[in-house]
Amino acid sequence: MNEVSIEILERALIRERAARRQAEKILENKSSELFETAQQLKDSNFRLEKLVNQKTSELKGIFDNIIDAYLVMDLDGNILKMNAAAVTELSLDDLNDKINLLDLADPEELNNIAKAYKSLMETGSINNFEVKMITKNGIQKLIHANFSLVYKNKKAIAAQGIFRNITDQRGSEDKLIESENRLSSLIENLDSAVLLEDEDRKIILANSKFCELFSIPVSPDSLKGEDSLAAANESKHSFKYPEDFISRITNIFEKKQQVLGDELIMADGTILERDFIPILKGSEYKGHLWTFKNITLRKKYAESLEAQKQKYYNIIANMNLGLVEVDNNDKILMINQSFLKMSGYTEDELFGKEAGKLLHSEDTSRIVSKENNNRKKGEYNTYELKAETKSKEVREWLISGAPNYDDKGQVIGSIGVFLDITEAKRNTELIEEQRKQLDIIVHNSTIGIVLTKRGQIIKTNAALQNMIGYSESELQMLSINDLSFDENPAPFKAYIKKMYADKVDHFNYTKRYIKKDGSIIWTKTNVNIARDNDNKVKYEVVFIENTTSNRQKSLIIDLINNLTKSILDKTNIIEISWEIVNIIAAYLNSEDCVIYLVDHEKETTEQIAVYGAKLDIDSQIINKLFLPKGKGIVGSVVKSGKSELVNDTSKDSRYVLDDEMRFSEIVVPIISDGVVIGVIDSEHKDKNHFNEEQIKTLESVASLVAIKLKTAVSIRERKKAEARNEQLVIELEKSNEELQEYAHVVSHDLKSPLRSIYSLVDWIKEDNAGRFSEETKDNLSLINLTLEKMDQLISDVLEYSSVNSENRTKVEVNLNEVIEDIFQIVYVPDHIKIELKTSFPSIMGNRARLQQLFQNLISNALRYTDKKEGRIEISCKDLGDFHEFYVRDNGIGIAAEYHEKIFKIFQSLHQNIESTGVGLSIVKKIVESYRGKIWLDSTPGIGTTFYFILRKDL
Repeated sequence: MNEVSIEILERALIRERAARRQAEKILENKSSELFETAQQLKDSNFRLEKLVNQKTSELKGIFDNIIDAYLVMDLDGNILKMNAAAVTELSLDDLNDKINLLDLADPEELNNIAKAYKSLMETGSINNFEVKMITKNGIQKLIHANFSLVYKNKKAIAAQGIFRNITDQRGSEDKLIESENRLSSLIENLDSAVLLEDEDRKIILANSKFCELFSIPVSPDSLKGEDSLAAANESKHSFKYPEDFISRITNIFEKKQQVLGDELIMADGTILERDFIPILKGSEYKGHLWTFKNITLRKKYAESLEAQKQKYYNIIANMNLGLVEVDNNDKILMINQSFLKMSGYTEDELFGKEAGKLLHSEDTSRIVSKENNNRKKGEYNTYELKAETKSKEVREWLISGAPNYDDKGQVIGSIGVFLDITEAKRNTELIEEQRKQLDIIVHNSTIGIVLTKRGQIIKTNAALQNMIGYSESELQMLSINDLSFDENPAPFKAYIKKMYADKVDHFNYTKRYIKKDGSIIWTKTNVNIARDNDNKVKYEVVFIENTTSNRQKSLIIDLINNLTKSILDKTNIIEISWEIVNIIAAYLNSEDCVIYLVDHEKETTEQIAVYGAKLDIDSQIINKLFLPKGKGIVGSVVKSGKSELVNDTSKDSRYVLDDEMRFSEIVVPIISDGVVIGVIDSEHKDKNHFNEEQIKTLESVASLVAIKLKTAVSIRERKKAEARNEQLVIELEKSNEELQEYAHVVSHDLKSPLRSIYSLVDWIKEDNAGRFSEETKDNLSLINLTLEKMDQLISDVLEYSSVNSENRTKVEVNLNEVIEDIFQIVYVPDHIKIELKTSFPSIMGNRARLQQLFQNLISNALRYTDKKEGRIEISCKDLGDFHEFYVRDNGIGIAAEYHEKIFKIFQSLHQNIESTGVGLSIVKKIVESYRGKIWLDSTPGIGTTFYFILRKDL
């Protein structure tokens, strides 16, 4: 760096230092100013805090003693402080109860509270805020509140407020407004004209009827404040006597006393009834209420009624019914000639007398007194009583009494109409006695009897109730059609039509009815008609005889006869099944019937014959159904072997929908030798179509066809099996031939290289005699042993493949000789003893194979006996159709998990040079070729016993 550059840098450094000193001086001055300001602020804060504490203390005393509730809360609504009034209003525990005001808010008020909170935060206060709160003990209150924010350092830190419960106040105001509205509505809609005036006769209120009645062409509101006297003078000419109208108003107003029923006659003849009611507050007069009612019609009606009364008195006097008019004291005012004749008295003897004392015995006087009191209350009534005539004869009278009114609607007595029912009562008693006798006959009848009117049931007897299953009260709610089975109603209706056309009075009909439990009964129904005096049908009397049992027996006999004839000469299972479904569908009156066949190997049921919509034009089943055993109602019956009746399939979760939904189903198993071989299944579109009797019938049918069906199944299965067996035999023979040929070729091809290797090893040994070490000689010997084992393995495999393929002639084989020959062939060590526990039978078979069977088992026992004193037992037992043999040793034993594995080819449990893993496979194959079975019982370390059985009829 040159000198110029250094000089420049030095000047820059000097300027920088000068600037820094200047900045430090400015900073020092500012710090001093800031310190002084801070001190002043601290002093101000201290004074302010002292003042706040002083004011807070003052406010505390004020708010603690104010009547209204007061509280302070943070901005989240949590109550920080409150007075006792707040605790009471909110039903809190005490002054220290911690709660959030939002938790006490009515959920419907949350939006209202949110708006108020926003306003509070924006303006700093909120006044006249009304909100519904739910106190801690669950009471809803309407709260009126004023809130303001509390600030610290110009920042809102809380809110304080005063609130009070205005629930009752608001309720009272609402009720007052509601009452005023109701009163105004009532006055406005009154049929009477209303005029309300104050103490100075200024109009306060009038209704529309007032304006209408006096033809005032303005609205009622327009009359408010008007001078009533001036208005009266203007309208006085509307009345017949104008001056009397004004003077009467003046007189009433001056007296200021209540006036009711004052009548006015208007110029057009209208008659008004006027009421005057003074209004007092204590003793101070505050105004009055006028009401006017148009009574023109009532007055004219009363006049007309009086005229009619006089007009009909002469008629009543001579009518057949007795008529008596009495006043409120039971004094007779009027009687007619019929009553005089009924009672035996003269008019002079009765007029002015007390009717109750004169005409009635003491026992009935109380009744008359009671009825007279009822008349005074305005009540009407009809009653019976026993009365004494002048001759002391007791007669029974039917009395219809009614109150008698004056023209003002006041009860002034009563009028009674008398009818002598003595003879009618006697006839009624006789009829009642006869009715009771008839009721006993009807009640005890074994035939159901129904009384109907236009088909509606009126009465039934016990036999009918027991027959149908309904009580008498239940039947009275039904019609005969409600009980009828849904079938062709045309013939029955035709008979009914003839009866109402007066062509027949009775008819008989075979008809079905539905019982309460949904089942169907067949009946012989006899319908008879009871007619009135005009020959019109009054009642229908129906006699119903239950013929279900007889009809069922007849149908069952026909069903079984038809079914027996239809399937007698048939052996084909399909043909038999078709006959069954057609005949059963006709018997059940069903639109669907199916025969299922059970396949127990596949555990399925198959539809093999159907009646109904599932059959196409070529008599083929549409969408044939296969059901797993246990699935659906059919599958359940197959599994349980028990019949089922389902009256409403929509309520049974097992129901399987086939071609369409049907609501009744009956399912019966076909059982042979205790095994379900098939199922009869029928469905109907209506609920409760089938019954228990039909279950029993189908079970009889199932028993009848079971043997035939099983025979047909057996024939079909045998034919199928024979066809399958023939094909399998052909295929098996061909396969065996090919396998045998292949096995010999493979055996030859495999043994040729082995012989070459064996010869090559011998040449090597001869060419190198004396040169090989002992280890090499041992290896060569091991090669020879392995070659021998391989050769034996190939021979065993060939032997295994030839066990079932050779067509050797069976001869009688003496097993004692076979076993002796084996002992000459195999080597038995000195420490092993073989014991023959029994002699052995002679059986039909192939000697070479039987010898191979025993030889392999005995060789196996010798090979794996590891005890110093080995023991092998061979025995035989006669089991009837079988001979059972066993070969037992006390060798090394075989663990249980290998009991199956050892019979599989090439499965050897021990690395023995003599074992190829084929021997026991050959043994098993020989035993099975003679329709036998082999198994073992073994304990490791103890020994093994091989058991096998061979049939005698080989």
